[in-house]
Amino acid sequence: MRDVTATLLRCPRCDAEGSLRIEARERDDREVRTGTLACSACGRTATVTRGVADLLDRPADHVVREAAGLGRFADFMRGDGWDVARVLNLPDEPSPYWYSQRLSFHAFLERVDFRAGQRLLDVGANTCWASAAFAARGLDVVALDISLHELQGLYTADFWMDDRGVFFERLLAPMFDLPLRTASLDHVFCCEVLHHNDRRSLRRTFAEIHRVLKPGGVLSVVNETMRFPLAPNLHPGHEVADFEGYEHAFLFSSYWRAARRAGFHVEVVEPAYHWIFRDEPLTLDASTGLKAGVRLAWVNFCRRKPRLRRAYLHWLNLVRGGVQLSLVCRKPDS
Repeated sequence: MRDVTATLLRCPRCDAEGSLRIEARERDDREVRTGTLACSACGRTATVTRGVADLLDRPADHVVREAAGLGRFADFMRGDGWDVARVLNLPDEPSPYWYSQRLSFHAFLERVDFRAGQRLLDVGANTCWASAAFAARGLDVVALDISLHELQGLYTADFWMDDRGVFFERLLAPMFDLPLRTASLDHVFCCEVLHHNDRRSLRRTFAEIHRVLKPGGVLSVVNETMRFPLAPNLHPGHEVADFEGYEHAFLFSSYWRAARRAGFHVEVVEPAYHWIFRDEPLTLDASTGLKAGVRLAWVNFCRRKPRLRRAYLHWLNLVRGGVQLSLVCRKPDS
């Protein structure tokens, strides 16, 4: 953590803004690696270890369990062949999960005006790949997570900073109680993380993000888990139940209402990985059957008609399923 960053923080105990002062015990050329943060208003102290500020204040039981589960998942990843080099290849890992992450991320880079010098919060940073990518573009990045573990938490940041020469801050804290000053950020980036809330904390998270964004600031919501009338998804996260991930699946309307209630203007974004929303045309060849040919012709027709694309997107998000939710949420200028 750098000294100047402490002035951007908010005490997680008393909510005093700009009251935290850093005392360094160990520095390197990059930052304070070990030290403490003390609140001048309430006296609470927090530790800084490996550059990460621990601002978890009396965390909820589910937060503690999920953080421990992420540590167990990091051990599983090591057994599955994950190492520093493989992490540094993200998001180019050859799997369906990372394919959708990669396409969605690049789609948001084109849609949202991310500019060098702007301050961005990466919520649920995890392997820190997005934090590193934004830092490489010149943004002033803060990575936030509830886990410290290498491969599944904020200590993974050292991989990127040592290899790529980038820098970004790291805060250990929950997304529903952000330890940052009001109106201090230009962007908040949430990629597959909001569903780690229950319904109440989802509303709190949107409200907190609205609070920390400057007027005109943008929240990018990427690839959120949903449930649908035709695909109820009653047991989200069952594949990783052994790791106690606090995962939920909400209807489109739950995300929409939470964002609107917080004060955002909300725009629904097409899923970049879905075949009907890709830009390149699908072509026919001699092996294409009649049924497939009719379907491809219909898809190409729909792609050229904005209203049809929009109607199909609403059908997927509200009824059919098979997609994850992406939104651009803008805080009004005044």
